[in-house]
Amino acid sequence: MNLSYNWLRELVEFNHSPKELAEVLTFAGLEVEEIEQLDGDSRLVTEVTTNRPDWLGHCGVAHEIAALTGKEFSAPAPELAETGEDVNALTSVENSATDLCPRYTARVIRNVTVKESPDWLKLRLLAVGLRPINNVVDVTNLVLMEMNQPLHAFDLNKLAEKRIVVRRANKGETLTAIDGTVCKLDGEMLVIADGKKPVAIAGVMGGSETEVSNSTTDILLESAYFDPANTRRTSRALKLASDSSYRFERGIDPGNVERASARAAQLMCELGGGELAKGIIDTNPGFGAPWEVDMRFSQCEKILGFRIEPVAIAAIFRGLGMEVIIKDAARICVKVPSFRQDVTREADLIEEVIRVAGFHHVPEKITLPLMSAHDSAAVSGARRISAILVGLGYSECKTDSFVPEKWISSFLPENATRAVRVHNPVNAERPLLRTELAPSLLDARRVNRAEDEACFFELNHVYLADAEPTRLALLDDRGMEYLRGALDAILDALGVRETVSVKVKGDNPAFVTRGSAELFLGDRKIGVMGVVSAAQKKLHDLDRDTAIMELDFDLLALAPRSGKRYVSLPRFPGVRRDIALVVPEEVTWQRLENAIREKSDLLESVEYQSTFRGKGLDAGTKSVAFSLLYRAEGRSLTDEEANSLRDAMVAHLTTVIENSRQRV
Repeated sequence: MNLSYNWLRELVEFNHSPKELAEVLTFAGLEVEEIEQLDGDSRLVTEVTTNRPDWLGHCGVAHEIAALTGKEFSAPAPELAETGEDVNALTSVENSATDLCPRYTARVIRNVTVKESPDWLKLRLLAVGLRPINNVVDVTNLVLMEMNQPLHAFDLNKLAEKRIVVRRANKGETLTAIDGTVCKLDGEMLVIADGKKPVAIAGVMGGSETEVSNSTTDILLESAYFDPANTRRTSRALKLASDSSYRFERGIDPGNVERASARAAQLMCELGGGELAKGIIDTNPGFGAPWEVDMRFSQCEKILGFRIEPVAIAAIFRGLGMEVIIKDAARICVKVPSFRQDVTREADLIEEVIRVAGFHHVPEKITLPLMSAHDSAAVSGARRISAILVGLGYSECKTDSFVPEKWISSFLPENATRAVRVHNPVNAERPLLRTELAPSLLDARRVNRAEDEACFFELNHVYLADAEPTRLALLDDRGMEYLRGALDAILDALGVRETVSVKVKGDNPAFVTRGSAELFLGDRKIGVMGVVSAAQKKLHDLDRDTAIMELDFDLLALAPRSGKRYVSLPRFPGVRRDIALVVPEEVTWQRLENAIREKSDLLESVEYQSTFRGKGLDAGTKSVAFSLLYRAEGRSLTDEEANSLRDAMVAHLTTVIENSRQRV
């Protein structure tokens, strides 16, 4: 927004230089980005925030200066000499779209002489960056920049039936705008029409067929309020913008519609020698009435951190153009003028008080209070799980919450009826919110198909019609045994007291036959795991087998935890013994580990090392290597004692394996 320094001084008699005025306005919220020196004037280039459209006119800024400086604001006061016929005898207005145009006014000025504007008017427009055209158009632009009210002057004699119809456009109608743009209209656009066709795009731009020219003698002057959202949509759809649409999009003062019309009519009569018809056609004179807002002095002090005297607060509101209705010891009630659409509640009034009084009055607090906060079980558990899985070689994923319909509940069919459909999706190919994480990880695997062995996990929300649970999903190309190992690490990290039971299932179509399982914690199902089926690989364009596990993290987070107890560090060293045992192929490591822990004399830990199959071993056998750590309390073990414990363990395991063979 460009402001003329001289123009502002005519409205408020302040003593600040252009630079000083720029500082005052900037500290109050109206940022002055640049000061340009003109011949006999200064132009202030400002950045107007969207909540203050009143600053798009000199009167609105002058109101602000008056409040900040304590000076008097002198508003333009038009004095109309209505000497012509009654306006209703010359034209009429029909408004069939009151939702998009709550207020429309029309005045008629006859026998106008369209000519070049006087120098003072041309200089005023040039000071704010506008090009003078003729006295009629220049007056509408002057009032636009002065009172922030867009106006439009029609050549009355070019209007079919000499009347105005405010309506939605008919599909297929066209209009050629003043700038020559041919606009194709649709039924959502608001137009100003005459008795036959559209003559202007409401709030955006007038049509070329009815614009004022040097031959114009009779003028219909439009001043109206148009819906901001509809104006914005129309302007964007037509790729047509103007100073008027810029203001209508942000919301103008609805109570200023008639005053701005009067101001323009007076100037047109003075500069063009016209006759103003008696009266005005106004479709909604009551639109734009002021409203009342209360503010408690105690709340103002509480928010600002210091006290401002009620007398000073009342003076601030009066300076801003607000009428003080009630002021007692506890509160103040003001009537807010229609040009301050941003002031609707107590907090807004408090903001106005400190903005005008000055933010430098707010006391500084150099102390910073600190409070310790404990994480919830879910938050701390999620943090530990992420750290554990990253340490195990898994990469964390964050996938899109929107998914294709064919992905829904492919791994957890029980959630199919609880999916949430988005009515206006960003991507039409992803119209639903995810009900599980596994399909998203498979899609991530597709994207990372160049990886030899992928290990992914995601801990995130899924979205059901009646809930928003948190799930943990893992993908591992190495197989289900690695997922089971990761599950054990997760339970250990959470300190879950119960063990997970595995029930093999073969009826889930997302997994290969007999290649899936349901996971239970006690009697509660917490998830599924398995090797994905050929159908799932085809769905996600995968060319290799991979295993998936999905867990209900909320149930895991709420599971009973084992208590923590302090154990002092051992005083004496442990003794490690490595064993490689040849066992039948059908003997699993789990069976061996269970047998080892049966004979736990002085055994502190057991660690699996490797499995070997091949040369030197009989068919149907394998060599399993593992290490044992022995430690005695209160003394060091001798080599002889450690060897004896090792030999006893080998003998025990040999007996267990032989007994297993005999049972088979």
